[in-house]
Amino acid sequence: MAAAADKGNELDRIKNEAVDLIRIPMEEVFEELKCTKQGLTSDEASYRLDLFGPNKLEEKKKSKIIKFLGFMWNPLSWVMEAAALMAIALANGGGRPPDWEDFVGIVGLLFINSTISFIEENNAGNAAAALMAGLACRTKVIPVIRIQLQLLS
Repeated sequence: MAAAADKGNELDRIKNEAVDLIRIPMEEVFEELKCTKQGLTSDEASYRLDLFGPNKLEEKKKSKIIKFLGFMWNPLSWVMEAAALMAIALANGGGRPPDWEDFVGIVGLLFINSTISFIEENNAGNAAAALMAGLACRTKVIPVIRIQLQLLS
């Protein structure tokens, strides 16, 4: 157990990105990563997967309808919704009907505001996704050729 803790402490520099593995010579990379040209054993790879986690960015997909409705849940929208409800609920007095024109205008503005916000957010999300897709792995790969010779007796 103590050996695993020591190994974890040694790899903390890598985890905390205190070492620039891109700019140092290959021999030092192996020393820093505590591995050899032959790679890692399955147990060591499993340990490091637990220590560092998978090599991927998390993506959380949300329904576009939920995103759109989310833009109607903020203080400005609440004021507009309250104004729309007051235009419908409160009669103009003197037996006149509710103010439908104001209600429709306010609801229209609410939807326009939410639509613009949704489009801007969606475009920003698409740009971020394009940037993530364009990120190249910066990995040094060493080709290993294994030749098995069988000696015939």
